[in-house]
Amino acid sequence: MKKVLLTFIAIAAISFVVKADPAKKVNLSYENDSLKIETIHKVRNVTNHYIDLITIKADGKVIKTIKPQKQSSLQSEVVEVSLPGLSKGTKIEVTTRCNEFGKKSATLVL
Repeated sequence: MKKVLLTFIAIAAISFVVKADPAKKVNLSYENDSLKIETIHKVRNVTNHYIDLITIKADGKVIKTIKPQKQSSLQSEVVEVSLPGLSKGTKIEVTTRCNEFGKKSATLVL
């Protein structure tokens, strides 16, 4: 009985990991008080499979949360956010989440 249960748990865990689909890469750039976030995440349908959460932190503090309802293209999600008043040396961290499963982060120091 234990072997059957362990086999079932192993199969379920492998299925869960195989389904994981975080973004491949997150590119960040900051110019003229605007943060550009490009999340490389290839999908077949932008309304069913997309980046559903983007969290922006500045020096460890959450300053903006974005909840897209679909992805901007089949190749990526691109968002520009106005972030005025950030000073040189500010550490910006952006975390993206796929609505199916998986997260990907990137960091930029101004």
